[in-house]
Amino acid sequence: MKVFLPLLLAALLGVERAHSLVCFTCQNVQSNWYCLKPTICSNTDSYCVTVSASAGLKNVVDLGYSLYKFCSPICGSTSLNFGVASMDTSCCQSFLCNISAAGRGPRASTLVLGLGLLLSLLVALLRFGP
Repeated sequence: MKVFLPLLLAALLGVERAHSLVCFTCQNVQSNWYCLKPTICSNTDSYCVTVSASAGLKNVVDLGYSLYKFCSPICGSTSLNFGVASMDTSCCQSFLCNISAAGRGPRASTLVLGLGLLLSLLVALLRFGP
């Protein structure tokens, strides 16, 4: 009996609880440096998700950047580009795997936006011209 209790105690201390996924989490921050808070996900979560959204003109005007990181039961990995705004989503499934940002996403070039503005002015002039 004296040997049984220490063995039982050692066995109980050695038994590990099932590990939940651990991800970095944050909401609406402008830099990855402010997005390094580790969070233990719920047992239903299987993914660490990173979403980054940006808007602006490449090398001219920065209209904003937002970063979100969270735990999720599903993965919706996407990349959208709307010309002057973009959104990137990435997923991973290991311990603190979402350490980096999904990227500052592509932004429209000045040339493309300039041509679009020029075409808009041309159409307006032709429409309201003599």
